[in-house]
Amino acid sequence: MAHKIDVPHDDLPANWKWSRLSQLGILIRGSGIKKNETTAEGIGCVRYGELYTTYDYFFTSTKSFTTRKVAEKSKEIATSDILMTLTGENKEDIGKATVYLGEEKIVMGGDLTKLTGHNMNPVFLSLLLNSPQIISQKSSVATGNIIVHISNDKLGKMLVLVPPLPEQAKIVTQVEGLNLQISQLPE
Repeated sequence: MAHKIDVPHDDLPANWKWSRLSQLGILIRGSGIKKNETTAEGIGCVRYGELYTTYDYFFTSTKSFTTRKVAEKSKEIATSDILMTLTGENKEDIGKATVYLGEEKIVMGGDLTKLTGHNMNPVFLSLLLNSPQIISQKSSVATGNIIVHISNDKLGKMLVLVPPLPEQAKIVTQVEGLNLQISQLPE
């Protein structure tokens, strides 16, 4: 018997549904890659702080690199995997998401998790996971004050609204069009 999900509202457009994040894919926590293990070249790597300082809602290449030896002990990131922070400085930023759209093999360090195998438009999912409704859910279950943490278990319980794939693509097109218009505004 399927577990009933308590939803904020059920008056959804046709074929839209509510889902727990854990039902969309698999959350896998990163490991390793200390700052002193980064190099000027080698295997691309992502450290959790870079999600706050370097990457927006998607990226295609890494700023940091590491050795093959360190990479072999780290978790690999595949194209379309969603990365999220598990540690941060405040509850509003915890769980910041970005999607990897590059093709090179890259790896992730600790204090990050990835959502893989989601079968959704990855850019839509990244935008969704950074939306006010999801930020509110993440910050309500995060722990700590000076250093804030969230677990895969808590992320997996987040309730997300999932439109059909064609609608996801339309939403991404609209958001990217608006982002382009905003970037062209005078400062």
